[in-house]
This record gives sequence, C-alpha cells and structure tokens, in this order.
Amino acid sequence: MLLSQEFKDAVLEYKLYLEMELGKSRNTVASYLSDVEQFALFLQSKKIRSFSGASEAEISEWIAKISRGAKTSTQSRKLSAVKSLSGFLIEEKIWKSDFSELIARPKVRREIPKVLSREEVLKLLAEPSRENMLEKRDRAMLELMYCSGLRVSELCGVKISDLDFQAKIIRVCGKGDKVRLVPIGGRAVGAINDYVNFSRDFFRKKHPIYLFITNKGDKLSRKTFWHNIKKYALRAGIEHEIKPHMLRHSFATHLLGAGANLMAIKEMLGHSDLATTQIYTKVADSALIAEHSAHHPRNKMKIEFEK
Repeated sequence: MLLSQEFKDAVLEYKLYLEMELGKSRNTVASYLSDVEQFALFLQSKKIRSFSGASEAEISEWIAKISRGAKTSTQSRKLSAVKSLSGFLIEEKIWKSDFSELIARPKVRREIPKVLSREEVLKLLAEPSRENMLEKRDRAMLELMYCSGLRVSELCGVKISDLDFQAKIIRVCGKGDKVRLVPIGGRAVGAINDYVNFSRDFFRKKHPIYLFITNKGDKLSRKTFWHNIKKYALRAGIEHEIKPHMLRHSFATHLLGAGANLMAIKEMLGHSDLATTQIYTKVADSALIAEHSAHHPRNKMKIEFEK
C-alpha cells in the first residue's frame, strides 16, 4: 500500500522537524521516518486519510500492536517516534489533544547532544556579510539563536512586537504555546538593530509581522534557515555536519561551562523538566575529559611500565 499525498507531505515536514528542531542524527531520522510511515500505513488501513483523522482509539491500538513481541530497544524506538510525531502534530496544530500520556516508552540512555566549539561559533557568526539585507538578517538570526538558545521554530516565529530592546529581553512562544521571557545579549541586539535599520524602507513597504522575512516579505521558513546555516558553515571552513539545533545545544553547554546555574538554563531553554537540561552536564564532562587528554603533559608522555 502506498501512502497518500497528504501523509507524504506530513512525513516530509516531520523529517525537517526531526532534523532542525530536535537535532536528531541521520540514523535516528531514518529509523523514525520508517516507524512513522508504518503508523501512517496503519491509519490508511483504517480508512483514515491523514494524521488529523487519528483518534485516541487508533493511537492506542497502534501502541498495543508495536508493543507485542518486539525487543525492548525496538519498542522504545517506535514509541519514541510516535511520541515525537505527537509533539510535531501538536506544534503544527494538526492534533489538538496531547496523546503523549498514552506513550509510556521504556527508558533508554539519551544521546549526548553535539555542540560547536567556541571557535567554530565565532567563525560561523562572522561569515554573513554586512553589505546586504538578507545576510544581515542571517547574522542577526545566528547571533540571536546563540545568545538566547531558541528553538528553530521559535527563532523563525519571532515577531517584531516580541522584542524589548531597552530591557534586552525577547518574548518567546514555545512548545504547547507556553510563553517565556528570555534575555538576549548586546551582540544579538546590535545585530538585530543593524538588520532592522538597514531594512527600514523595506519594512515600511511590506509591514511584516515577523522579524525575519524573505525578500518577498514572507516569514522565513525553517528549511531556508537550515540551508543558510549550512552555507555559512561551509564558507567558515567547518567540515563536520552542522544543524541549526547545535547552536541551541552550544548556548546551553557554553553557559554551563562558564558557571551558569542549571535551573536558569532550564528556564531560558523552556524545558519543562530539569532532567532534560541535565544532559548538558554530560556534554561539559565530555569536553573536560577531551581537554585533559589533549593538553595534560602526562598524557603526552610515553607510558613506561615498571618491570
């Protein structure tokens, strides 16, 4: 059975969500897409033509189906895929009800987030030109994301009215439409001011609601921002794969490494659970081990064992 076009379009958008919002690895994205496509085929077999038509009954039946016979690790991955799909569909307002309480997956070890080094961040932020509106916009977006730790959807969804330049605070509407106030640094404020002042005539002509817009005056998409960040990474000579979510991870990790309070980082990131934020302590630990291995003089000496 082939997926309907409506399901195909939704799965493609979900793929972008996994890559840009959640920063999942290539292998995880491939596995989740396979699991979600199986879920979509299951819904089609029930004469349901889109995810919006799924009810609690179908979701419960699917969860029961994948929980029978499979290994714990496979069950966990499939349930994680459905749970992340639920988050995506709620964020996109396709599902009005949160079915996540139905999806109690077995606990597995979480991956340590990949981050950029401080040097790589500086190279990336320095790449956009200051000579044209679109690259000034991109520079402002990169500065704001690194200075505030916003999710990609939150960054693209920033409205002009959300900014308080004087207080250096931004109003963010996050997951579940929860609103939080996040401080933004002077560098980000300066980059945003530079972009807005340079684009003033264009803004007067288009009257945009959103801060970061295309050359047609439309809201910039997550996909376009992802393509742009890859372009600047290539220009900066960053050879490994880079995803927008890595700037959010870098924001948290670098703050923690500089001595910031974990609870404060949790609030700025918009996490509902401190355990989610605590994963960054493992990133910091890994960085310390790497620094020790690379620079401690005893690690550079040839090891000689006593006889």
